[in-house]
Amino acid sequence: MPTRPTPAPSALPAGRRVRLAGILLSGLMALLGPVAATAAHAPDSDGGHAIVNAGDVTVGILAPRGEAHTLAQWQATLDALDDAIPRITLTARAMTLDGIAAAVAQGEVDFVLTNPGQFVLLGTPYALSWLATLRSNPANSARAALGSVLWVRAESPYRRAEQLTGQRIVAVHERAFGGYLLMRPELQAAGVDSDEIAVDFLGYPVDALVYQLRDGQAEAAIMPVCMLEQMVSEGLVRRDDFRALATDEPLGGCVSSTPAYPDWTFAALPHVSEALTGDMARRLLAMDGKDTARWGAPVSAARVATLFDDLALHPLGEPLSTRLMDALQRYWHYSVAALVLLAMALMYHAWLQRKARRHGRALEATQLALRERERELADAQSLNVSGELATTLAHELNQPLAAIRHYAEGSVLRLQREAPDSPLLEPLSRIGHEADRGAGIIDQARQWIRRDAPAPERLPLHGLLDHVRALAQPRLKRLDVALDRSIQPDDLAVLGNRLAMEQVLGNLIGNSLDAFEAADRCGWIHIDARRAADPGQVTLTIRDNAGGFSPERLARPFMPLDTTRAQGMGLGLVITRRLLQRQGGDISVGNHARGGAEITVRIPSAEASQ
Repeated sequence: MPTRPTPAPSALPAGRRVRLAGILLSGLMALLGPVAATAAHAPDSDGGHAIVNAGDVTVGILAPRGEAHTLAQWQATLDALDDAIPRITLTARAMTLDGIAAAVAQGEVDFVLTNPGQFVLLGTPYALSWLATLRSNPANSARAALGSVLWVRAESPYRRAEQLTGQRIVAVHERAFGGYLLMRPELQAAGVDSDEIAVDFLGYPVDALVYQLRDGQAEAAIMPVCMLEQMVSEGLVRRDDFRALATDEPLGGCVSSTPAYPDWTFAALPHVSEALTGDMARRLLAMDGKDTARWGAPVSAARVATLFDDLALHPLGEPLSTRLMDALQRYWHYSVAALVLLAMALMYHAWLQRKARRHGRALEATQLALRERERELADAQSLNVSGELATTLAHELNQPLAAIRHYAEGSVLRLQREAPDSPLLEPLSRIGHEADRGAGIIDQARQWIRRDAPAPERLPLHGLLDHVRALAQPRLKRLDVALDRSIQPDDLAVLGNRLAMEQVLGNLIGNSLDAFEAADRCGWIHIDARRAADPGQVTLTIRDNAGGFSPERLARPFMPLDTTRAQGMGLGLVITRRLLQRQGGDISVGNHARGGAEITVRIPSAEASQ
């Protein structure tokens, strides 16, 4: 009575690059060494077992009625084989369905004697060789010998198989060929689904099924054909106590509930030599059946395979994943070696990736440093050009400025002698002062270009704004623009260069007046000065109502040569920001809600230096 073979349990008991690769290869060879050694000791083997041609030979025999009964039944046949082939010594092992499947998977037996259902299940995955088919059965046939019977007690009320729904039924095994496996299609044909009946699988020996049925512990029993009749002939039970619930054609004088299938099979495992396999087949076919079993040529197992296909049990119909797992368990050492190799390859790949990332970061840092050096070189070249330009301008402009100053001073001295009350004295004095101031600005620019900025000084904002207002007063009066200021606290002072701060404030007020002039309107300019949230900073906010900046101008307020004035150069805000940055300050540009520009200047506070 067969079962589908269960898988055997697993028996798992650049200089630096080259060095690393060598270490990995050495480790892999160390891991693969035992595998290679095993393969070397069994070059012509299956499952790690050397080819068997002589010596001790083991035959695994299915034992439906227990070990003692099985060994007694087959001993004469095995003795005849042992005598006919002197170079071997046969040993018999009585086994269950699961036991034979495990022994074949592990290669623990050399031959098997079992039913054709188990041969089909084991033959495909383990490459068994079919030697002969048994003929020693009541039907005296190799093709029609096995079947199943559904027995109930004689006084049982059950007349049809469907009446057993919900009742306890006993059988040997769910894959027993000549038992439950052959009865499943018949029950399904009678309208009884396998999920609707409660079947208990008790295992071997089969005798236990008969006893439980007889004693009322079960309502029905599924048994091999002729098994009950054999127990009756042995005096173990009475035939009148039992009744077959479903009957088919009689088989060898025995009641049957199913069609007949081929008899038992004698098969060899692939590690048995061809010579010994041939000798065993010839000796089996030569037995006359007087004291031994009688054998015939192997009978086709096509009907058995078709049955398994219908029941979705054929090994070739198993999912690929199941077959793959079986193969991995059979050849676990190769699987382990492949996994180790894969893990080492992944580790090596990860190491290369890490090294590549490290080199990439180093290359990026080198490129950044190179770009910084290029920028410094460009700055140095620009400084050279700027220095030469500043020196040239200073040389060329200082002469006319000095001449202007001298002419103004000479005119003042003459007027003081000849007309002390002349209204020209004040403008001439201012001309001389502005000439001095222009010369100072040129000298300061030359110092900053040479990175030799003048030392900062304390600049009270009241005095600074008074001076800037005085310089812008003529334009303020001409354009009718009011300039007021708010300084909190009153003694607020900043730290910076006087000429630079005068130029910053002068540029910002001048830009505002340019906007008023372009719009042809009058208005106001308000300067608010107070301490910033940062105690080391002072904030100056300059607002006007001249219309403010356009969105395009606000998008890039410090872009050189970008101006809307026909005579302008677009350098006022650029120069202003650079002057502030060199003094530790900054500037931001925007519009306020009352329709004008709002410029915020941040400059170090004089208190921060105290």
